Amino acid sequence: MTQPLVSVIVPTYNGEKRIARTLESLIAQDYENLEIIVVDDVSADNTVITARRVLESSGRKYAVIERMENGRQSASRNTGLKAASGEYVIFFDHDDTADRNFVSALCAEAEAKNADLVFCGLRHFREKDNSCTEESSNLGTISPEKYLEAWTAGHIRFWSVWNFIFRKRFLDEHSLRFPERCRLGEDTEFTLKAIACASKMSGISDVLYTYIHHSEQSSIVYEGLFPHILLARLRTARFVMRHVKSKRVRRYMLSWYIPDAAVKQLTIYAENGERERYCRMSRTLKHRKIRRVLLSSCRYIFRRPELFMKSLMLIYAPDVYYALRKGRAK
Repeated sequence: MTQPLVSVIVPTYNGEKRIARTLESLIAQDYENLEIIVVDDVSADNTVITARRVLESSGRKYAVIERMENGRQSASRNTGLKAASGEYVIFFDHDDTADRNFVSALCAEAEAKNADLVFCGLRHFREKDNSCTEESSNLGTISPEKYLEAWTAGHIRFWSVWNFIFRKRFLDEHSLRFPERCRLGEDTEFTLKAIACASKMSGISDVLYTYIHHSEQSSIVYEGLFPHILLARLRTARFVMRHVKSKRVRRYMLSWYIPDAAVKQLTIYAENGERERYCRMSRTLKHRKIRRVLLSSCRYIFRRPELFMKSLMLIYAPDVYYALRKGRAK
């Protein structure tokens, strides 16, 4: 039986030092019908040269796409998705690796269960101290709403794109793409929206993807980027609440997912001493609907009491909250 083509999309930017190992991990996959699509986001190093050198002698179907202007990871993933000819797609980071049967196991599960998306377990490898931790789940075939309920209850933590395979026709039918203006939280937004739209999904307990934590990642400057997470959460919450019927999931998105992001954003402004931004955002809390959303976090008072208490203080004593948190940025 002919294997369905699987497109692995690898967005990259200045990945010269690490992309060779990542591509070699994909080339070594035991799945034959595979295409590797590298999308370079106007790198300033030799990423493209390195990628071409590794892939040219691989015997694999491949493409190296060079974007004309920097659009960040979301734009690169969308570019790769547009170029992909596979029945399935996988989004693979340019500095990670995977076990040899990563693609074959995910594709086999998707075919056997006729699933729109499938996930596997993943490990976190930290180069600093060579430590490794694993995340896995035995959920098996599961309805998307049951998955989201397990996620809201904290029983599962898979919400990014790295350890998933997606049926491309499913993504196209629902116009699922990465938000290109979003600079942080875009992968979580994409995955949760996909889960909310899916008819069937499945998971395998095998730990097959390795997310590598390294020094270059720690140099990322998050200052000024948290509003992107807040907006991503707002978009995701609205989308999920439109597409799922589960009261538990809808309540979580409204009463925890949104308040948690808003509280974190205001806290960051206060800790960094950004008084003007803090005041501008805290003024929005005067709107009745927004206050109601933050106060609804009382539903999770036994799980996250600090979230409700911070919400109360931000609404009724924002100046006090600012004074208490000011200057506490690490």
